[in-house]
Amino acid sequence: MTTHEVKLFLETFQTLVMASLTPDGTPHASTAPYVRVENDFYILISTVAQHGRNLLSHPNVSLLFVEDESQCVQPFARKRITIEAMASEIDSENDDYSTVIASLKARFDPELVTSLTQMGDFHLFKLSPKNGSVVMGFGKAYGLNETLEVVTHIMGHHQKGHSKG
Repeated sequence: MTTHEVKLFLETFQTLVMASLTPDGTPHASTAPYVRVENDFYILISTVAQHGRNLLSHPNVSLLFVEDESQCVQPFARKRITIEAMASEIDSENDDYSTVIASLKARFDPELVTSLTQMGDFHLFKLSPKNGSVVMGFGKAYGLNETLEVVTHIMGHHQKGHSKG
């Protein structure tokens, strides 16, 4: 597994699955369209929506990019990348804001993105990776660093069930 293969796999997605924590600490799963700029993921989401409020309360999130079930040969070894990340809000005064919005317009419906940016409840969040893992099949699990480079091969101990006798 190479870092380039990780990048290619991530490029097959338009949306990410995100696990965040509600203000009271309850796990919440959601999805959002994203663009990737260098190593960071950017999402434009409403803070009326639960996941938007969550990111304002708890910046730690887990991102999931998972192979489509219709393409999956073995559900127990489904290809996936999980990334632990830190969320931060990017306001419109930030130098990166217009660049990221332009990337969102290029990737998605530009009129819709423009409309969303004009709504008061839509905020741009940067999701910065801290570490992660990639699974490309049985025995093909690797650790990722904050720049999503493959840094380790994850080896486990597979044991058959034990019988008490």
